Amino acid sequence: MLVAVCVGLLGVVLYGGPASAHGADAPVAVNYVVRVQSVSVPGVEVRAVEGGARLQLVNRSAREVTVLGLQGEEFLRVGPRGVEENRQAPTWFASRSINGVANGGDAAAVPEWHLVAATPDVRWHDERARELPARAWSVPLLVDGREPGIVRGTVEAAKTPETGWWWVGGLLGAVVVGLLWRWRAALTGAAVVGGLVAGVWIVQSASLAASPADGVGVQLLARLWPLVTAVGVVGAGVLLVFKRVDIVVGIAGACLAVMIGVGDSSVFRYGTLAGPGWGRVAVAVAFAVGAGLAVAGGLRWYRATGEQERPGHGVAGEPERPGHAAAGEQERPRRGAAGERERPGHGDGIKNAHTGQEK
Repeated sequence: MLVAVCVGLLGVVLYGGPASAHGADAPVAVNYVVRVQSVSVPGVEVRAVEGGARLQLVNRSAREVTVLGLQGEEFLRVGPRGVEENRQAPTWFASRSINGVANGGDAAAVPEWHLVAATPDVRWHDERARELPARAWSVPLLVDGREPGIVRGTVEAAKTPETGWWWVGGLLGAVVVGLLWRWRAALTGAAVVGGLVAGVWIVQSASLAASPADGVGVQLLARLWPLVTAVGVVGAGVLLVFKRVDIVVGIAGACLAVMIGVGDSSVFRYGTLAGPGWGRVAVAVAFAVGAGLAVAGGLRWYRATGEQERPGHGVAGEPERPGHAAAGEQERPRRGAAGERERPGHGDGIKNAHTGQEK
């Protein structure tokens, strides 16, 4: 369990920042809305997915539809055989990531087709239909190699959410969880709930981002560090029931708060979510539970290991009685040579007044 938490902590260092692409270039949130207004080819559906990071084309017709690239070259071919991509197209290089550029390929070269999916369903990054400023966009198509087609849409600014209130809610939740530091069962429940909420959100986001070419497994692998952290928090909470692992709980909570609560906080700032609609709730819960566990685990660990000896106590922790010697025993009155108690006013050198002899 400690190894899992340490791996999660390493992930905090390696994980991208709040506004960076999350998973396989799927952002957690963006400040714009991509809308598809029309598709000229019957039986072909195009929509914006993953918060507008990619376009998805599904061909339910019996015809072959070719997506033309940034320079008018043949880029994708979607038909009854599935999905083929032209790896000589400059747009293919640009579509590899959300910030990709067409730094390879040759638009005039003979297409080099590669089959990448057996079903006519494809997703790709297209800079023509992404990012502000607000504008109209279009993507040209070619049907059966001869008939022109087109997809039209718009990019609009998204409504900004109430960012401050989401942070206030997260902080108040962290205070509540932190105040539970004395109760082990309550902390276990908080850890399990927080970890499960974060884990379900990650898995559902991966499922929504999956495509025939990039399945759920690929998307989960791209979200490996947050998922490991969520599982680690649940495990630390369960382990707390059986043994005192306060520092592990604290570290796991810190990882959850930083990696998901802070790392994905763009959901509080931007209006369009790439994943499930309850993503803001999931991130707020992750931050509240993670920060609260970090505080509670730290307090429990400090109390268990950092207590100092109370003043006025001996080595064994018992109070010393005043007026006693080092051995704890009161000094007895002096006795004579035969063990008899000496009478007051008599000393060893006092002489008898009648005989002149010393007693």
